Amino acid sequence: MSQDAAAKHGVYDDELSIVEFLRRVDQREELPLDVTVTGLDDYLATTDDPEDAAESVHDMLLDRVNFIMNQGSVIQFVVDDVESWKGGVLPIDDTDIRLMTIFGGSIDQEGVGWYAGEFNVQT
Repeated sequence: MSQDAAAKHGVYDDELSIVEFLRRVDQREELPLDVTVTGLDDYLATTDDPEDAAESVHDMLLDRVNFIMNQGSVIQFVVDDVESWKGGVLPIDDTDIRLMTIFGGSIDQEGVGWYAGEFNVQT
């Protein structure tokens, strides 16, 4: 969800940075029931290879899919901007990161800058 879409539709009270979210997922620590995760785009932009970093996030989610599903959390990722082509793209410097690269193939556009889907990092 882009910042504009989040301002229009709202965010959850519990908020985690992408670094804290990934740390909790990696260490299998409890996640809030409804949580907004911020900074994914900033995290990707600070790496030398945003595509490789996106694949690493995907791999982490894939590795911990059972843990995440058992938490029963609704997780909302808020980024500065999401472009509405190729099924949703994060513009990171000179690289366009497809949402499918991180979250898998079951993402649908709900509105301008807003994509949603069931947790499905395996496809």
